[in-house]
Amino acid sequence: MSTAAKTGRPPTPWRPVAVYTVVAGLWIMLSDVLLAGVVRGVGAFAHMQILKGWLFVAATSALLYALIRRDTAALRESEARHRTSLESMADALFLIDSRGKIVEANRASLKLLGLNVGRTPADVRQLIELFDIRHPDGSRVTWEELPSQRALYGQTVREEEYQLRCMSGELLHISVTASPVVMGEGVRPELAVVVMRDLTELKRLERMRDEFLSTAAHELKTPITSIKGYAQLLNRWAPGGHEPREGKAFQVLNRQSDRLNELVQELLEVSRLQLGRLNLRRQRFDLCELVDEVLERMRGVSAQHRLVFEHDGPVTVDADWDRLDQVLSNLLDNAIKFSPDGGIIQVSVTTRDATAVVSVRDQGMGIPQERQGQLFERFYRAHEGLASDRGGMGIGLHLSEQLMQRHGGRLWFESEEGKGSTFSFSLALAEEEADARH
Repeated sequence: MSTAAKTGRPPTPWRPVAVYTVVAGLWIMLSDVLLAGVVRGVGAFAHMQILKGWLFVAATSALLYALIRRDTAALRESEARHRTSLESMADALFLIDSRGKIVEANRASLKLLGLNVGRTPADVRQLIELFDIRHPDGSRVTWEELPSQRALYGQTVREEEYQLRCMSGELLHISVTASPVVMGEGVRPELAVVVMRDLTELKRLERMRDEFLSTAAHELKTPITSIKGYAQLLNRWAPGGHEPREGKAFQVLNRQSDRLNELVQELLEVSRLQLGRLNLRRQRFDLCELVDEVLERMRGVSAQHRLVFEHDGPVTVDADWDRLDQVLSNLLDNAIKFSPDGGIIQVSVTTRDATAVVSVRDQGMGIPQERQGQLFERFYRAHEGLASDRGGMGIGLHLSEQLMQRHGGRLWFESEEGKGSTFSFSLALAEEEADARH
């Protein structure tokens, strides 16, 4: 492979240049000598030199024409391949320059937006105004937030979701990816490639699924409650059963009914989140009191684990007590579940500036590095298929992350396989306490 091919540069036409240089040099050096030996007389020699010059110009012009024609044909072929590739894409593609002008748009972009050929807006500002492009929550997109603008500053934007109204008035959900066209190291990009993908049908199917899960969860709650109620009733009628195995059966029925009820409740919560039906009931309380209460309840779950609480005094927050209880209980349940050999589980409450941080640290099996990126995805289980798999539906962490986002906080983790994990969540301090700490 040539050096030019390896580096990605177009090959230099050195052979034609070399041949032309040699031929021109020989012509210049030898033609006058040949003419002097053949032509007699100054007048005839001058005329022959003029003719020789015209012949040289004609030959040079023919050579240039052949080279230009060949390169033009190659360029047209390359452009045709380029255009065919763009038009064959299923996703809408825009090429945008540093001034926000739409340099190019493929056929899929016209189809997505409901435009006729030649009706593409001239720049991105017109695109935003014409199609009312907004964030998923309905807020307007500012110029600086545009994926194309961020790409022109060198940032790569991956699959951000937006919504717009096409020419027919239909509300579309789209995913946008934007990348800078880098011409050289240290050179600011002058072009950005923006790809839009229609997610409307996917969102519709997701909503149908969430509606189904919500309905199914509601329907399951009634038989579960009946099973649990009759198990308790049987145990009340015959405490411990008529024989030992009956007593154990009552306990299993009761315990598994509780477990099934928890799973159904998680499904119901996820459905409410996705359908926008989950509301927070905020109140002001001491976060340490909440942690104390949850730890007291969780200490009876496993005799192998020792739960340790570290804090420096009251930390007041304005949040939903029950939802934070749910998040912390889930993190502690996971810490116990994935520390099968027991050990210490440390829970701490600290403050950083105007933020409260709760951390749960275990000494368990940790999370494989290659599976950490998807940990907060719905229905994803990091240990699925491994010897360390402890079951579950992969809902708890997703639900916890969404609940913290609803609080204006966040949930994150640090983990190393074989050395345990630390999960933390943060939320703002109550306004008065935040002011006092400043």
